[in-house]
Amino acid sequence: MTTWDGMSPLTVDQAVTIALQNNRSMRATLEGIASARADLVQSGLLPNPVLSATFDTSIGGEGGSTAISVSLVQQLTDLWIRPARQDAAAATLREQILSVSDEALRLVADVRQSHAGLVYGQRGIALTGSHIELIDRAIEISESRIRAGEGTQLDVNRLRQLKFSLEADQTLQVLQIGKARRNLLELLGLAAADAEWEAADVSTHLMSDSVDFNEAEVIELASLQRLDVAAAHKTLETRLHELRVANLGSMPDLEAGPSYERDEEGRDALGAEINLEIPIFDTNEARVAKAKSDWRRAQALADQVLQSAVAQTRTAWLDVQTNMELISFFRDRVLILAKDNLRLAERAFQAGQIDMTVVLETQRELIQAEFELNELENIATDRMIELEYAVGGKLSRDSDTQLNEEDLESS
Repeated sequence: MTTWDGMSPLTVDQAVTIALQNNRSMRATLEGIASARADLVQSGLLPNPVLSATFDTSIGGEGGSTAISVSLVQQLTDLWIRPARQDAAAATLREQILSVSDEALRLVADVRQSHAGLVYGQRGIALTGSHIELIDRAIEISESRIRAGEGTQLDVNRLRQLKFSLEADQTLQVLQIGKARRNLLELLGLAAADAEWEAADVSTHLMSDSVDFNEAEVIELASLQRLDVAAAHKTLETRLHELRVANLGSMPDLEAGPSYERDEEGRDALGAEINLEIPIFDTNEARVAKAKSDWRRAQALADQVLQSAVAQTRTAWLDVQTNMELISFFRDRVLILAKDNLRLAERAFQAGQIDMTVVLETQRELIQAEFELNELENIATDRMIELEYAVGGKLSRDSDTQLNEEDLESS
């Protein structure tokens, strides 16, 4: 299901589909492909032939006869320049397709990150609500102890103070969620749509199998799959073909075609007309030098794009590894210990061995641990999505995930 009514829970797949269909920036960029396709068609066309006609009438003699000359000339230089020009236009088209595809991957990553942030934000609100309910029950127990003469009003007041603090946090969380929904709607191209909906809490999980990839493997994936790297190499290929065009342009322009002439006495003549450029002033050296400079610049930029992709991938991989280790530490140690401490404190309090201060402190520690774990999972999911983008869209060892330019061009 890819349609959305604007009210029901929004899944991440729906969000991605809507963004790709509606995002204004994406739609504007796609027009570049249509322009590049038109340039490719234009590059294969020969210049139009030129028809010339001359009419000369005698005005000084008695006969007043007219001389007529007609020629049809076609430029021939493009016959040997056209293949190189077509290769340059084809490389430019592939470069445009790859660049647009990379922008689409960036948009998908942004939407997924925004959606995941909403999911974890909603989980945080629910977590705060569950803690408020626990404190309400603790307040009831403390009030019962007061009536039994075993507690004090201070215990109740301190619980209520903790409850008020959590309610204030929950209000702030709701405000942040509202902003996050509106930011996601902007990515979807629905900035004016209603924001009273929730992100569907499905398919938002940590992909722990990513830790199976070492640093060298993710770098190799990036070099194979990154579309901006491939686009930079297509730009380099375009500049190389443009250099070929410039070198071929050093040859003089040649035009040839049939000609017909009728002189003043009515005699007809049929022949050929040839026009050959004499390269005295413009020898094309400047254009060749510029083309060489553009090619060298494209080489440097392609290397820089690859370097940036590798650096981005390494940083994203390290972020994922670090956050996964922190999550495991919090789940296996901090959170379990905090829950055990709270159970022990509650039992000791009921047995009269400790006062409410210890219970409140262990309650705060558990709340803090659960909030930190939720935030760590949010960050880890965000970093995982960033790592997937950094390697070109997918973490997989399958060969079919590598870049297929023909499929991109046909799409």
